Amino acid sequence: MLRLLLLFGGVLAVNSLRVAIVGEGVIGLSTATAILDLAAKENVTAPDIQIFHHKPFEKILSRHIAGLFRIDSGSEINKKYGYDTFEKLATLWREYGGLSGVQLVSGHILSDSKPRLDSQRVAYGNLVYNYRDLTEPELFGPTSLFDLPRNTTTHGIHYTAYTSEGLRFCPFLKKELMAKGVRFIQRKIENLEDLGAEFDVVVNAAGLYGGVLAGDDAGNMTPIRGVLIRVDAPWQKHFLYRDFSTITIPVIDSVYMGTVKQEGAYGPPNVTFNDIQDITSRYVKLQPSFKRVHMLSSFVGYRPGRKQVRVEKQVREAYGMKKFTVVHNYGHGGNGFTLGYGSAVHAARLVLDLPLDDYKGIIPDPLPVNTTIGEWVHVLDD
Repeated sequence: MLRLLLLFGGVLAVNSLRVAIVGEGVIGLSTATAILDLAAKENVTAPDIQIFHHKPFEKILSRHIAGLFRIDSGSEINKKYGYDTFEKLATLWREYGGLSGVQLVSGHILSDSKPRLDSQRVAYGNLVYNYRDLTEPELFGPTSLFDLPRNTTTHGIHYTAYTSEGLRFCPFLKKELMAKGVRFIQRKIENLEDLGAEFDVVVNAAGLYGGVLAGDDAGNMTPIRGVLIRVDAPWQKHFLYRDFSTITIPVIDSVYMGTVKQEGAYGPPNVTFNDIQDITSRYVKLQPSFKRVHMLSSFVGYRPGRKQVRVEKQVREAYGMKKFTVVHNYGHGGNGFTLGYGSAVHAARLVLDLPLDDYKGIIPDPLPVNTTIGEWVHVLDD
């Protein structure tokens, strides 16, 4: 992990690995955290890390996410990433509690599709706490939480896990990183070669723009438009989902209500009246008390959709002069806060050139190169 420079007189000077990370969202921050965590654990010299971003934190997706631990796809690599993230969240909860933005919360997911709920058990049922199917009295009848008619085919699950609200979690990580000497620089990066001329390793954690920045993957990225409404509902202590798009997630001092999942959509780039009406009308049917809540804020964002998270290492040349290493870590869809630290550990091992024994047999084949740049890039890139 060290670079040895031969000076005249035969004296050797030792310099740390220089690492640039593109992206100040949860993936970039988690990757920097994992690099320093692993360096300490493996007793190697910590790299010199700089994180580049071109938007204020208030305008990026990670700032507005509730961060409930839940995995969409139960692939083996996602289970590994989920386990490592859950372990990190548990550690932060024990040591810092809510000061880290991490909150322990229980709740329920309802669906008319039993196979969809069974897929949740496969994806993360053995990672979270207290995972179980809801009983008939819990779903139906006078003491039910949900007041569902008995003639419906609704099923449900219960579990306990963590939220890592972006509003608090990301600033916590940033503060910890700055205390360890990581520098943050506001500068738009147009291509990785610009940083390759200055750094030994460049980490591409650019979220939705990761494929464009990579230069070989733009066509594999899809924006998934989402809307969240932050409301004042202090009585709501459990998360509640109906088929993964009608949701509330309580965090430390508010509740997030949502959502829409408009795959391929790149507009409108603001929250509309129709968005609010759609979300609130769906949710009020599930929990009528929410017709009385006060809306604190709302946000529209674009999830970085991809068939699988890209964690991959490449060797490139900076304008034909200097070789440097690129490590990609992007494409988490709606699971950035659930898979983020886990994929960051994988990326950190690539950065530090550490063994990858834990990933043998579970790393998926890379997606085909697709350089097609969609119209959404020009619309959303402000």
